[in-house]
Amino acid sequence: MIHVDRILFPTDGSDCAEKARRHALHLADYFDASLHVIHVEERDVELADVVEINEADLLADLHGTIEGEKVPVPAARIRERTVAYPAAAGGILTYGVEHDVDLVVLGTHGHRGVRRLMLGSVAEEVVRRAPCPVITVGRGGTAPETMEGGTMLVPVDFSEHRARLLDHAREIAPVYGMNITLLHVVDVKGVPDAYGVYSSLPDPDKLAERTRAALEEDVLSLQEAGIDATVEVRSGAPTAQVLAAADEMEASFITIATHGRTGLERMLLGSVAEKVVRRAPCPVCTVKSFGHSLVEDGHEAEG
Repeated sequence: MIHVDRILFPTDGSDCAEKARRHALHLADYFDASLHVIHVEERDVELADVVEINEADLLADLHGTIEGEKVPVPAARIRERTVAYPAAAGGILTYGVEHDVDLVVLGTHGHRGVRRLMLGSVAEEVVRRAPCPVITVGRGGTAPETMEGGTMLVPVDFSEHRARLLDHAREIAPVYGMNITLLHVVDVKGVPDAYGVYSSLPDPDKLAERTRAALEEDVLSLQEAGIDATVEVRSGAPTAQVLAAADEMEASFITIATHGRTGLERMLLGSVAEKVVRRAPCPVCTVKSFGHSLVEDGHEAEG
């Protein structure tokens, strides 16, 4: 079961933030969660003197109003603040921790100056350091109401963190009415030979066959939950293959772990996951292998 009580939406009023706003509202409506909308003003203040300034209609001021738009979240569940902090990322992260948010939704590109939310700086730091899952929405992100019937691409490995990633994917997919494709990339060059037992590199086709068999139980579990699920196995460089699959499938969403393995090697943020978040043609949910989890079920209980 998934628990989302508080969603944080940092905004700078940019086009990407507008796309992220729609997802934040959709998620808050679906989960009956409170939505914290913040705009961080970078100021030279002491870390202990962070202040929150009430600012009425912040959401409307930054994004304007769309004719005929109906905000699905009651005003009583939307908290809007301007937060003063020495750095934008620090302000977002500090606010998130102080208010115990369950999920952060933000745009990946925004304005420079005091309102910058650009992946590679603010958004990248939030993804890396936030103790909860983060959904990033870039320029290619589509509106949530158009995603029904689309595909959620879930790159998986065989690390101990796969269960948490799949738990999140299984719970998030129905929010948008999506099916799921589990993607494993066989990275032959990444397979270690610590004991010198390989006279030649493993056959990618055989590894792919074993992968499909190993993921069969995961697919059945998703199908039993009422989700149309399939497996895709590719060979090559993990980042390139994940992005290529997302393009070819016209994926609506990607859910990826920030720590896992590519083949049998570590997949750390700063490698595959970071590049996918930066270059993905659709929204991406990064799930931590540590810290706060949105799901509470058998897998998490065992952890």
